[in-house]
Amino acid sequence: MVKTLLVDGDNLFKIGFHGVKEYYHNGNHIGAIYHFVNALKRFLQEHNFDKVIVVWDGNNNAIQRRMIFPEYKMNRRDGLNEIKKDSFNWQKRRVREYLEEMFIRQITLDGCESDDVISYYCQISEGEFKTIFSSDKDLTQLISENVTIYSPMVKEYLKMGSKIKIGDISIPHKNVVTYKVLSGDKSDNIDGIRLLGEKTFVKLFPEVLENEVSIDHILTKAEELLKEDKENKALKNLLTGVTKRGVFGNEFFEINKKLVDLSEPLITDEGKEEVEQYYKEELDPDGRGYKNLMRMMMDDGLFKFLPKHDNAWVEFLTPFMKLTRKEKKRFTNKK
Repeated sequence: MVKTLLVDGDNLFKIGFHGVKEYYHNGNHIGAIYHFVNALKRFLQEHNFDKVIVVWDGNNNAIQRRMIFPEYKMNRRDGLNEIKKDSFNWQKRRVREYLEEMFIRQITLDGCESDDVISYYCQISEGEFKTIFSSDKDLTQLISENVTIYSPMVKEYLKMGSKIKIGDISIPHKNVVTYKVLSGDKSDNIDGIRLLGEKTFVKLFPEVLENEVSIDHILTKAEELLKEDKENKALKNLLTGVTKRGVFGNEFFEINKKLVDLSEPLITDEGKEEVEQYYKEELDPDGRGYKNLMRMMMDDGLFKFLPKHDNAWVEFLTPFMKLTRKEKKRFTNKK
């Protein structure tokens, strides 16, 4: 079975941009470039992949969810001044140029978030074993027999049977959607049920910690619990869809499910066709090569951060060259 690495590009890039602050060359910050390339190098060195695909958020990527819920991600502020914005954009462009020379595929769909692209790719690529490289816990709902998550932040694999830590609790990966529909997501400005906080949720529905539970199960049990505890405001709010913005009834569940459930990715038919092409077609090697990559690394000053020995650059490039040989062979065989 083909082994494919799916990289959440923006997630990995931002970790390096905000976390690797001390790497500079000629006055330019290169921490994001170095971290991105080095993280991939290390992972490819340890694991044998046949294909690597980096998926980026497209322009205006929140538009489809804002059509469902206008406040979606309206709380986001990058907090960057003009100098940092220029550095962010330059380093991101540069990373994409590096990846082209490394024979690493890249997908960007305008009006679409990377999570949806990754989800759809997982759905159509039944003949591949996928590892998703991301610290985004939303993607843990995609775990299956053929899909594993690797979180670079905690250096941990999440697979079938794994529990996902959300806040102070850990739940089976199959409960991530149920939990997020009801609790919302502050980072994305998605409202949850009012007064149904983490502790209250677990107290009322302790089964969420161990067994797979559905929204229907939660609502059915909530009706039974309310008969015994008629003044419980959390249960009343749950059954009537009450958030801090008002009373929404069944509409609350319908909206939040569309926002958080990746089993039905928000991607246009045109976008699906493009993802399918990336799955089916081989990578054309024309114009790509490690000599271009070495030139860029020298221009950007990355080599000065490699270990100080004669074969440092060879060791650094070897994992990418191994991937290059596989892609070239597959392209030749397809022809």
